[in-house]
Amino acid sequence: MPPVFPAAEYDRRLAALRATLKSEELDAVVVHTPENVCYLSGHATPGYYTYQCLIVTADGEAAVLSRQTETVNARESTHLDRVEGFADSADPLRATAGLLARLAPGATAVGLETRSWFLPPESYERLSGLLTAGGARVRSIDGALAAARLIKSPAEIEQIRAAARSTDAGMLAAAEAAVPGASERAVAAAAFQGMIASGSEYFGMEPFVASGPRAGTIHASWSDRVIGADEPVLLEMSATVGRYNAPLMHTVWSGALSGEAAEMAVACAAARDAALAHVRPGGSPAEAHAACKAAIADAGLAHTYRKRSGYSVGIAFAPDWGEGHLLSLGETEEKRFAANMVVHVVPTLRIAGTAGIGLSATVLITDDGHEVLTSCPVGPRR
Repeated sequence: MPPVFPAAEYDRRLAALRATLKSEELDAVVVHTPENVCYLSGHATPGYYTYQCLIVTADGEAAVLSRQTETVNARESTHLDRVEGFADSADPLRATAGLLARLAPGATAVGLETRSWFLPPESYERLSGLLTAGGARVRSIDGALAAARLIKSPAEIEQIRAAARSTDAGMLAAAEAAVPGASERAVAAAAFQGMIASGSEYFGMEPFVASGPRAGTIHASWSDRVIGADEPVLLEMSATVGRYNAPLMHTVWSGALSGEAAEMAVACAAARDAALAHVRPGGSPAEAHAACKAAIADAGLAHTYRKRSGYSVGIAFAPDWGEGHLLSLGETEEKRFAANMVVHVVPTLRIAGTAGIGLSATVLITDDGHEVLTSCPVGPRR
């Protein structure tokens, strides 16, 4: 797949990173998280489960290092001139140290990600040892990479808009398929068809489809269960376009909800709106979460809510479609909302083994508020 953006977009990102390296007196950075590699270079491959990294130096060099068999992907998906491979029989960490020595000879300070899933403790310690033996101090670069990715460029926002349109198509197809007598598996197939046919590439995470009492279980994937009459069907999914995501959770049903499930639906909508009122430049994610919880508590349903109220979204590879490690709508989040962030606001009320109701929105924060990017236009059934 060719690069998603023109070279100028990646040049801008790399220039910003190099400015950070110089301000923090780092000679180079070695990046391992696939989302960060993709953000800085465009390189995207399902083969990220094997070792790969991107090296960027403060003086202007950049190179992708991957398995030799993956170098074809890297050359197709980036504008970089330098792509190097290592044999499957080689030690990739030694290959990394060797490439860094060639790109930044005499480096005395190198940034590494300390929270990457893709550089486990043993590998981190060994790579740090190799770099230290070469005369370099190792420091964390996680914060700078997170800050860069939180604010989306106009080009990124266009990809997220495209992902939102594809998510909407998948959600509408799934909602229309979620009728009594249909299996959850058939609903999931409709979601896949709707998203892929409308432009989605491979997902960051597969759709969730849970009907009846299964809707009370978080992250419930589809099963062979047949949907009954007057049952909620909780749906959550995100299409992926250019590796950018726009999730949506929606609950549909045939007939009329009654009792506690109906109360949960009303409270969930109120909670979403209460949180969204805080999603604006300068707003507090923690206050958005508190407002979401308060709306649920006011309905007497605080016992059904046990999670954060949303998270940042952007580039993603499996196993996740979100950027919750960059920003979350939760009690301990200290960052503030800013224009051109994109967040998924997702209250979900659940009673295990009974019911679950979720109503969400992926929103773009604008200069004076926010814009909702996702929707599910399906109406009531008769």
